[in-house]
Amino acid sequence: MKNFRTIWNDDTNGFILKNRDMVFQHKAFYEAFMKEFPDSRVTYCAFKNQCCRLGVVSRKNPHGACKCRPLYSEQVKKGYVRIKIAQPNVWVMKSKWVYMETHPWEDFSEPSEYIFLDGNIRNFHPDNIERLPRKLQTLFIQFGGRADTPEVTRFRITQAKLKKALLDRGEQLGLVCRTGNTRTFIEDRNARQRARMKRLLQDDKFREEFNRKRREAKQRIKESDPERYKKMLEYQRAADKRYWERQRRNGK
Repeated sequence: MKNFRTIWNDDTNGFILKNRDMVFQHKAFYEAFMKEFPDSRVTYCAFKNQCCRLGVVSRKNPHGACKCRPLYSEQVKKGYVRIKIAQPNVWVMKSKWVYMETHPWEDFSEPSEYIFLDGNIRNFHPDNIERLPRKLQTLFIQFGGRADTPEVTRFRITQAKLKKALLDRGEQLGLVCRTGNTRTFIEDRNARQRARMKRLLQDDKFREEFNRKRREAKQRIKESDPERYKKMLEYQRAADKRYWERQRRNGK
């Protein structure tokens, strides 16, 4: 299948067979291989197993490290089923493989998760597996994540896709800002801030706790990162200046 890396080819196998005399010094043999093929990213264990498959074995281990399992073998790892899709040792989640086999027209270059709509991780029917791009995970969780019924889960995935489209368009129009690692509409952020300030003015205990945590956070930043603390003070002074300028313009 495409989209999966092929590790072994005629060049790499030819290097192993050509230098089979080095098999008695596996570490040096592996280092020489990595020097010749630095982009292969082969682990030491995978290299030893490939030597065994090619019949290049040492006297200490004449029968090889392991047997090569056939294609489409299955195994369970951390509770989830994986399937072997290519030799020598290319495994993927079976849910991903089922979705890719049943949706060959889609582009799978984007990192994604594959959700079991009914929550049963052994139900590999194509209608029970839905693709969720990782960049939509935060929005999907905000709308409630996976539900008890497949219909609600699909609806929440659609909500996440629509919200992302709105945020993308809003960002082009300058209506979106970033709060931490997420995006939000400026009007929604301002509404939350107004609600918090209203509570600060009305609830004395909440105000005292909020101010205490704020002082402690500023003190931690001052001690751990003085440069960041200096930038925070400069930003606060500029914000205060803009605030009082608005007040003067409004005649307050």
